[in-house]
Amino acid sequence: DIADHCTDIVASAKVNEELNGKVVGCLKIKFREGKLHTDCEKQMTEVLHEQALNYKLNPLLQSVCKDEIQVLCSSGDGTPEEDHGMVEECLKQAFLQKRIINQACKVEVAELIQEGKADIYADPMLQRACAVDLLKYCSNVQSGNGRLLKCLEVILQDESKALDDECKTTLTKRMEMFRNAAVVIPQAENLSQLYTQVVDSPSKHYFLLVLFGCVSIVFISGLLCGRVSRRTIALKNK
Repeated sequence: DIADHCTDIVASAKVNEELNGKVVGCLKIKFREGKLHTDCEKQMTEVLHEQALNYKLNPLLQSVCKDEIQVLCSSGDGTPEEDHGMVEECLKQAFLQKRIINQACKVEVAELIQEGKADIYADPMLQRACAVDLLKYCSNVQSGNGRLLKCLEVILQDESKALDDECKTTLTKRMEMFRNAAVVIPQAENLSQLYTQVVDSPSKHYFLLVLFGCVSIVFISGLLCGRVSRRTIALKNK
């Protein structure tokens, strides 16, 4: 997968340059897009799971969100909370509450949220909250590519079934985070990414309405131009 997706990073590297962080960053993007092979995807899930439980394993997050971690996610003496996933969860909640001002930190947290959407095991807090429901309703669903999350979302909408209260609350908040994160993530580079971002956007109904309006204008214009052309031809024939 590195050869398939990240060759430009390796090719442009300077002599003795440390590439691990850049390559992992490249693979994270492809992980969110669901473009990694199964073995690589599983490995990335493990990496993201460990980073979620200990933010210090994520140097980029630790760097760009340094002030937010100190101010928003620290104990009374100014030191970061004992981790076990609490720091990343604190940043996610701060993102949801629009308390993160620094754009670089905001984008990084939005990407963390989207990684959890791609695979629930990259989001230990949600996985923990929904562990019973995952076994109860989604045990036959293969992990990866957002399938387990979609399974839980279907159950959430099904009035004949009920999620555990903790799972329901956590999942509902995550779904709101997903919508907000889709707005913050950088612009799509191709039609596939554009489609995903529009579908995930809180303003998707507005975009669809605009698209429908544009298509309608083109259709009506085509009809009118067709009539004018036919009338012109008829007059010439006379």
